[in-house]
Amino acid sequence: MKDIFRDIITIEGVHGVIVFAGDGQVVASEFSSGYGDEQSRFGRFDWSSFASELSEISEAEFVFDSKRLYVRKAKPGYVLVLLDDLAPVSMVRLNCEILLPSLDRIKPGRKFGQIFSGRTKTRIFR
Repeated sequence: MKDIFRDIITIEGVHGVIVFAGDGQVVASEFSSGYGDEQSRFGRFDWSSFASELSEISEAEFVFDSKRLYVRKAKPGYVLVLLDDLAPVSMVRLNCEILLPSLDRIKPGRKFGQIFSGRTKTRIFR
């Protein structure tokens, strides 16, 4: 199950990926080893107000002093990527494009493991 975020997490400077539904429920998350304690903290956060503010936005980047948040709208809600200020956003954006079709199968309120129910096709791009 963690393999779905592997390509994003392995980008240098990326610390975590969170998928949350429009109602604020965290559907899935994965953090790098140095940020494992953030996973529980972000899981307890109420994302509903953040999602409602982003309702008309399909993609956003928030820049802070030493960190950035990249947010991308997906069918179950939003994908949020926590990254350093020097991490390559173009690589994050590309990997999110590849990830979105897998996330489209998630229905809000369903558990993350149900992404892989049924038959799936794997595409390899070279």
